[in-house]
Amino acid sequence: MAGINTFITEMTKAGGMSVSNQYDVDFKFTSTVADEIKAYAGVGSANKDPIFKLFCDEAQLPNVGTMTGTLTGRYTGQGSVAYAHTPVYTEFQLGWMCDSNMSPLKFLTAWHDFIIGNERKSGGSTLSSMESATRLLDNRTYSIQYPDSYVCDVRITKLEQGQTESTRRASISYLMERAFPISIDAVPLAYGNSQLTRVTATFQYARHHVATSPINDTTNFTPVADRAQQN
Repeated sequence: MAGINTFITEMTKAGGMSVSNQYDVDFKFTSTVADEIKAYAGVGSANKDPIFKLFCDEAQLPNVGTMTGTLTGRYTGQGSVAYAHTPVYTEFQLGWMCDSNMSPLKFLTAWHDFIIGNERKSGGSTLSSMESATRLLDNRTYSIQYPDSYVCDVRITKLEQGQTESTRRASISYLMERAFPISIDAVPLAYGNSQLTRVTATFQYARHHVATSPINDTTNFTPVADRAQQN
């Protein structure tokens, strides 16, 4: 029967235990969406601004399901036999802590407004000017954008601790293709004890690819795209 020393030895060989608070999130926007986000959220390049990476305090490695069918009568007395025919990619969620500028919320709102063609006006710097900017025409119309103009690739990489921030070890990376937000959760506000404001969004995507790297070697955290192999 294996003892604690064996467990520690084997776990060390495997690179140690995994912790859930080590990961990295990347967005690869089209130039059109990036410009919309930059103008609306008041940030730098949407593809490079660290606020969308560093403030993302909750992420999910996506799950995958499989649609199955049944075949009856393959063999006498066997009954129905299940077989897989289509992968099913479900939604995933990302959550952000908000700064005073509410940059993550503005980022998601700008992206969603661009998708549905919602009209936006500059609110100015005073409450009265912001109230005036929110008064839009009752008979306004929406112009939904074509998907190729608003989808982007989202990469979530599971990392493990290294000696420094730049030497964190990447074990598995998911690249979600043609992702876009389908809902932005309500942001709760309440009097009482001060709490960090957070915003969470749910994303839909077409499919994902997985890249893996052995965690028990000396691999540092370099862009996984450079060594990714699509499965």
